[in-house]
Amino acid sequence: MQHDQARYGSDDRNEPLLAEKDDTEVDPGAESVLPDDLTRDSLTMPSLSEPELARHYTRLSQMNWGVESGPYPLGSCTMKYNPSFTEDVAADPNAAVHPDRDPESVQGNLELLYGLQEYLADIGGMDAVTLQPPAGAAGEFTGIAVAKAYHEHRGDDRSEVIIPSSAHGTNFATAALAGYDVVELPSDDDGRVDVEALEAAVSEDTAALMLTNPNTVGLFERDIETIADLVHDAGGLLYYDGANLNALLGRARPGDMGFDIMHYNVHKTFATPHGGGGPGAGPVGVTDDLAPFLPRPQVRRVDGGSDSDAADDTESGGSSDAAEGHSDGDDGTPAFELFDPEHSVGKVHGFGGNWLVLVKAYAYIHRLGDEGLLDASAKAVLNANYLAEQVDLDVPYGPFHHEFAATAGDRDAADVAKGMLDYGVHPPTTKWPEMVPEAMLTEPTEIESRESLDDLAAAFNGAVADSDETLQSAPTHTAARRIDQASAARNPRLSWHALGAGVDDAADGTADADDHR
Repeated sequence: MQHDQARYGSDDRNEPLLAEKDDTEVDPGAESVLPDDLTRDSLTMPSLSEPELARHYTRLSQMNWGVESGPYPLGSCTMKYNPSFTEDVAADPNAAVHPDRDPESVQGNLELLYGLQEYLADIGGMDAVTLQPPAGAAGEFTGIAVAKAYHEHRGDDRSEVIIPSSAHGTNFATAALAGYDVVELPSDDDGRVDVEALEAAVSEDTAALMLTNPNTVGLFERDIETIADLVHDAGGLLYYDGANLNALLGRARPGDMGFDIMHYNVHKTFATPHGGGGPGAGPVGVTDDLAPFLPRPQVRRVDGGSDSDAADDTESGGSSDAAEGHSDGDDGTPAFELFDPEHSVGKVHGFGGNWLVLVKAYAYIHRLGDEGLLDASAKAVLNANYLAEQVDLDVPYGPFHHEFAATAGDRDAADVAKGMLDYGVHPPTTKWPEMVPEAMLTEPTEIESRESLDDLAAAFNGAVADSDETLQSAPTHTAARRIDQASAARNPRLSWHALGAGVDDAADGTADADDHR
């Protein structure tokens, strides 16, 4: 199996820029009301027909790779296909409501937000949830900010956050940004938290331990109750990074394990857009003791104001009728209201969060229900284990759940990954975590079929079987060839104006970023 990605143009050039296709002087028309120094007498811009424009952007899409093109098994990133029905729900004209309207006039919106709070609280075993953080990393920071406010309110001066060496990089950045010293915790021989090292690390300075469970190589922390006791006995809090919640949906809850705070990566778990600089969401759940410190505002039900169950009866994933029923009580009083938690850390984003992203998360959970979420976690684990059995690489740590870290052995993992591109799949995350030499961290997610996993395994094995010479020149069948990553990182071209510099830079090795734009 080999894959030839679309390429357009000649002389190894890709699809031209619009400005390279046409250059027409346009009359700006009527006289402007702007000052003369802010206007132009003429404007030069591409003048293309609609078919030309449509084909240009279609070609660009064919020269790119996305989860709709095929498998995208980036370990720890959870790049899964998100069902398009959530986009339809978010595009419903009834959802186009400005968030600054009077709460009494947006009772349906508040009911949905309240229902999502309840869904997520129930899924995570938390007592309260804020929907305000606009991304997973922002959720992390919000969670640690809540922990800090909690300790300060108690007059408890704590200066350290403990983080396993295999944790996501954002954990270290979050703790440092919040003003804490980071204490790095080693893994034990089986890839899990070294409990003895943790026992030595916790102290009266410990504000929190940040932990992902299952961890970055897919292993469940079997000693999680002991870990929770060690942290709590020292007066610290246990923070759950929700990056790997896919493996636990409907089967285990962080709150039941002893976690006090967690953030939800709804782009990984609940079908919202996955980054790219656009609006996102990173809700945060906490236990009762920490609820007064959540960002403001929160949504709550007004006592006696509603007949709707609004997700109160959800169980481990939510099949209640949260958005159904009445938004007002029998006497016409509002059923839901906004309120500020007593010791709130303040706002971390405008209004209640990114409304339409939250609509998508709610729609996904509501449609799947309890059985659907159970099925998602089962398939996430099954797919990872099936794929690992088909791949001709060693997997040092197990038994794993939703992802696994294979090792390329004496081969360069980056070379093997580039070789996989020629087989029509996106490669896994490489060279991380560092506890696995030449790591190829792989997460097929719950959405891939057996046939898709077989294709992915064939790509793995085909690249592994290729010669060093073949891998070192790969990829050869993609729209862009191998680039000089070091030079591209050190000399980034952040504007199309810099593209003409390629000839001048050829001598110093930086021309690749231009040649393969």
